[in-house]
Amino acid sequence: MTRGNSVRKYQENKMKDGRGQGTGKDYIPFIQASDNKTPGDGYLTRSLGWKAERIHHTLSKVEYKYLMLLNWMEIVVDIREQFPLEINRTLEISEQLHIPHANLDSVPVYQTTDFMITIRTSTGLRDVVRTVKVVTDLTSRTLELFEVERRYFEEQGIEWGIILESRLPSIMVRNIDWIFDGRFLASRAGLDSELVEHIKSSFIQLLIDDAAATPIQKLCLRADNKYGLESGSCMFILKHLLANKVIHTDMQKLIRSANPLFISKVAII
Repeated sequence: MTRGNSVRKYQENKMKDGRGQGTGKDYIPFIQASDNKTPGDGYLTRSLGWKAERIHHTLSKVEYKYLMLLNWMEIVVDIREQFPLEINRTLEISEQLHIPHANLDSVPVYQTTDFMITIRTSTGLRDVVRTVKVVTDLTSRTLELFEVERRYFEEQGIEWGIILESRLPSIMVRNIDWIFDGRFLASRAGLDSELVEHIKSSFIQLLIDDAAATPIQKLCLRADNKYGLESGSCMFILKHLLANKVIHTDMQKLIRSANPLFISKVAII
C-alpha cells in the first residue's frame, strides 16, 4: 500500500470516528496536534477555548494567533478548526477547474480549511470560513487549492476569505495570549469563584486607585500580601478579570507585567 493510500484510509477512518463533525463542545477537529502532523513552522498547540470550552488544535503559529483573536471577538459564537471538505465534491470542482486535486502519491486526499466560524449577526447566526496564511505560503499551488475551497463554500452560501498574518493586530493578539489562560479559574490551583468574588471589588478598587502608577507585578504582589494569598494569585485574578471583560484596558497597548496597567473601564459589579 502506498503512503497516499494509507493516508486516505486513515482519513476515512477518522471521518467514521466523527472527526470534522459536530458543533460547539462536541466538535472534533479533523486534524489534531497528536496526529503526528509536522507543522510548517514547528508550532503545534492545544488550547482550551473560551467559546465552546473545548480543546482547540492549531497547526501553525499564525493559526494560533488567529484563534486568540476569534476567542476575544464578541460576535464569534463557535470555532471549528481543521474543518474537512467533502471529498467527492472537491474532486468534481478540481476536475472542472482542470487542476490536480489535493493528493499524496497521486492518491486524492481530503482538503481541510483552517476555521469554520459561527458569528452572531443582526439577522441571526451565520457561518463564515477563514484560512490564515503568511504571504510566503501563497504559492501558485496553494492558490489553486484555495480556489477549490472558495467554490466549495460558495455553493453552500458560505463566505470564504484569506487572513494574512500581516493583517492581524499583533499587539492585541499578544495581549490576548497573555491573559488567555486566566479565562477559567480552574486553570489556577487554590482559586475558586467564591474567593474571587470575596476580594474582587476591593482588588478592582486597588487597581483604580493606583491610577497606573505602579508596575502591575509589584501591585499584584502587594495585593497577594493584603489578602493572604499565594504569590502570583492576584496576577492570575487580574488576567481573569481582563479575559472575562469585567475590567478593560487598551488592548492596542502592549501589556507588560513590569509596567503599570491603566484600567479604562469597569463592568458593573
